Amino acid sequence: MIELVKNVEPDLVKRLVELEISAFDDGGLNKWHLVPLIRHGRVFIIRKDQEVVGLIQYMLDWDCPQRAYMVGVSTDKNFRGKGLGTRLIEESFKSLYREDITEIELTVDPKNAAAVAIYEKKLGFQIIELRENEYGPGENRLIMKLQLDNFMQKL
Repeated sequence: MIELVKNVEPDLVKRLVELEISAFDDGGLNKWHLVPLIRHGRVFIIRKDQEVVGLIQYMLDWDCPQRAYMVGVSTDKNFRGKGLGTRLIEESFKSLYREDITEIELTVDPKNAAAVAIYEKKLGFQIIELRENEYGPGENRLIMKLQLDNFMQKL
């Protein structure tokens, strides 16, 4: 089950932080990031047997309000490789499209070949730029974009 998080619930926020740390170590979001994203952005979760096993967060691009920036996506390590993360992404895209979002942008580590392949081949993102040292020396990021109209036509 996929749902938009609308309320800040301490136990849920705690679980989301656990998923973020598990996926990204010190690069994961904490409660100070997640609460504002719940209140002012979009945070979607996926459950398996009532347990939250994944989340994805978005914020609007102030320079292009029809563009949402995908902050991150995390899946419980015990549920990776089962298609739940992809389902979460796809369902969140549908929801954003209904809110008149026309484009999704994200960044990804160019060394994360599995993620790049999913974004490109499975979801239709295009690499538009390589930003060197985006998060410090050696922390390069690929900038990828998806036109939601194209994505929705493939469904």
